[in-house]
Amino acid sequence: MASAMPLVLLLLCLLVTDTHGSRRVLFRSTDDSGSSPPSNAACPSMASGHSNGNKLPLVHRLNPCSPLKSSGIRKHGKAALAEILHRDSLRMRYLSEFKAAAATTTAPALSPTSASNRTAPATPNVISSLPGVFTYTALAGYGTPAQQFPVYFDVSGMSNLQCKPCSSGSGDGTCDRAFDPSRSSTFGTIPCGSPDCAVELQTSSCASGGSCTFMFRNSTFLYANGTVVTDTLTLSSAIFEDFFFGCLQADNQFFFDDGTAVGNVDLSRRHHSLATRALLSSPSGTAAFSYCLPADTDTHGFLTIAPAMSDYSSLAGVKYLPLVTNNPTAPDWYYVDLVAITIDGKDLPFPPNEFSGNGTFIDNLSSFSYLSPPIYAALRDKFRRAMAKYQPAPAFSDLDTCYNFTGINYIELPEIMLKFGNGETMDLDDRQFMYFFRDHLDDGFPFGCLAFAAYPTYGYNWLGTQMQRTKEIVFDVRGGQVAFVPSRCGLR
Repeated sequence: MASAMPLVLLLLCLLVTDTHGSRRVLFRSTDDSGSSPPSNAACPSMASGHSNGNKLPLVHRLNPCSPLKSSGIRKHGKAALAEILHRDSLRMRYLSEFKAAAATTTAPALSPTSASNRTAPATPNVISSLPGVFTYTALAGYGTPAQQFPVYFDVSGMSNLQCKPCSSGSGDGTCDRAFDPSRSSTFGTIPCGSPDCAVELQTSSCASGGSCTFMFRNSTFLYANGTVVTDTLTLSSAIFEDFFFGCLQADNQFFFDDGTAVGNVDLSRRHHSLATRALLSSPSGTAAFSYCLPADTDTHGFLTIAPAMSDYSSLAGVKYLPLVTNNPTAPDWYYVDLVAITIDGKDLPFPPNEFSGNGTFIDNLSSFSYLSPPIYAALRDKFRRAMAKYQPAPAFSDLDTCYNFTGINYIELPEIMLKFGNGETMDLDDRQFMYFFRDHLDDGFPFGCLAFAAYPTYGYNWLGTQMQRTKEIVFDVRGGQVAFVPSRCGLR
């Protein structure tokens, strides 16, 4: 009974059976409020020299095994829903402004002076009390000999690293964790007038005769001066000489209140990204990279550089989706041709052209999936009708389809399936389309929301990390496809 249910953290255990087009999900609850983080012996080796081929352990920033814990101020635990939505809102704002800038073909002006003499604008940090949008961390080695740093990875921008000298020498120790070019025998800079500078920055505004300098801005709306440089990048056993990245001269550029990451690694299709470099140094039949995102803050995932596509040929249930490469807003990002969504076997009622054209973005920085308003409205309305027997709960920010499952031992969820332009279909696991939580209201009973929301701009759709969990995502750039591989990711 509801009165007997303890105030505990909800653990959703999968117990799926077909019941008239729906799936049955059993609720079990365990009280882990007093549990302690796993010991170091239970953590995977995070070192870049870790001898496991080209596979790197990947953990959530709040994982007790995260390299961010060395800062001494990060906290272990489950991210609050308010924090997750705040991160997603930052990502949404960044993508909206990026799309607007692409439409007007304008770019921020760069000062013609050298990087050492430029000053980043005094822009307020909109995340002064909450972390930025980066979530998943791995260890990377930069330079010769390699200097080890925790980094985030993303699929939507150039690689960057905090470097010495820092801009102000604040003395709080953050600059001690920055890359020191003077200690590397393979460090090099890129001249302003070189073709590589124009390709990497898509601008020629730096000072003629000087280094390739730029003004950096990331998804958290922080700014920094930077210089495009090259050095050796080491990821597990994979070594990339003369790897391009931005050397940022700023204190706390990637510093958040839960730990310190020194930079990010770009996995997009840009000319100097890690994905492009992996393909240049790998034989045919090799994907650029794959990842399995951790299912929660206490699980481990992985990032694999240049996996062989033959590893997946004998696996059942793999979905191969063609990459859409004609998106004018950000042609170097990853898009698939999502054409329809079904609930319990019936297509949602919206015009087919709502999905046509520029593809659906596969994002690894936002948690939830976002759809243009007509598509989301159709999904929401159909889902609500299928869940009519459950008590609605108040909306929580962008998540407006929520339910109170107090006192219920199991629930029946509708079947949701994605359809793609090449005829492939993908059934979504309940972990992919539902978000369960208890930090929403004052009591401790379980609540759940549809893990989709409306994106305010028409014609723009993307799949967030929750939708990607439980599957290994393989980016076969050379083959022009993305593979979704089931049963390759441990859930706990």
